[in-house]
This record gives sequence, C-alpha cells and structure tokens, in this order.
Amino acid sequence: MLLTKPSFLNKYCLSLMLALFVMHGVHAKSDHQESTPAKAGAQKGAHKYSNDKDIVLRKNAQSTLYLLSGWGKTEGPFVWYTVSAHFNSDQLSPNGKPFNLFSLSGALDCKENHFFFYRTSYMYFDVKAKSLNEVFFKKAKSDVISINPETIESSVKAIICNE
Repeated sequence: MLLTKPSFLNKYCLSLMLALFVMHGVHAKSDHQESTPAKAGAQKGAHKYSNDKDIVLRKNAQSTLYLLSGWGKTEGPFVWYTVSAHFNSDQLSPNGKPFNLFSLSGALDCKENHFFFYRTSYMYFDVKAKSLNEVFFKKAKSDVISINPETIESSVKAIICNE
C-alpha cells in the first residue's frame, strides 16, 4: 500500500528526517555551536550572509547541519536552498545502504512563511578511498509546509530572507 501512495511515503521520509534534525539539535549542544555564524544570524539584523560559504546551523556530538552555499536563487516568491547533515557514524538509507551525508533541497516563501522540499539525497563518503557516492535519492515535490519557530526551516529563513 505504501508503494502505491508516494506522497504518503514522501511525507513520512521528510517528517522522519526533519524529526532527526530537530532531535539532534535539541541534544546536548557542542561548545563550538556558540561561535557559529548561524547563531549570530538568528538575532534579527545581527548579520547579513553571503551565499558563497556553507553555514553551520547546528552541531552536536552526532551530527553537523549546514545550509549549503549557493542558496538564494529566486523563482516567484520562493528562495531555493539545500540543507545538508554530516553524521559522525553511519546511518541507514531507505534502501538499507549506509550513509553519512544527507541533503534536502527545497524552497521557501519569506513572506508567506512556508516551504517545500523537492530532492532528498543520501550519500556515503568513504574516508579511506576519498570517494563520495550517492546511495539513494528521491526527487518529488512535497506539500507546502508552514515554518514554525525553533525549527531548522526557521533558522534557514532567518538567514536567506535576511531577517
């Protein structure tokens, strides 16, 4: 039944990954987090960001979450961006393969306060071989989701909408 309803499966995977990001962000925070630019950017008007460098959004002992460089292309009311997570230990992708890098690409509407995702990618970086391989990806537009305070999307919005 799940295979015949890709929108349900897509929502489930996105919800699961967002919940993981939020859980990782709520866990004990690293001392390094206080010096990251994203924390300064969460204060209104504290800093205007350029999109030529990755920005650390959250970091703890299990993972680091980034807003990847290159964000800011607009199409109508939407600003496009990619959020990526680096895990310190291997995780399992939906197809059962190990991964240690994850990314969600999407767009948000700064004025209407909502977003959607359109591409999910699970990757494995082999340190010994110095190779990066995508182990699973899904390209499908999610439903439009409201941005709530204290979420990853709220942090992203504060940066890319220059709030």
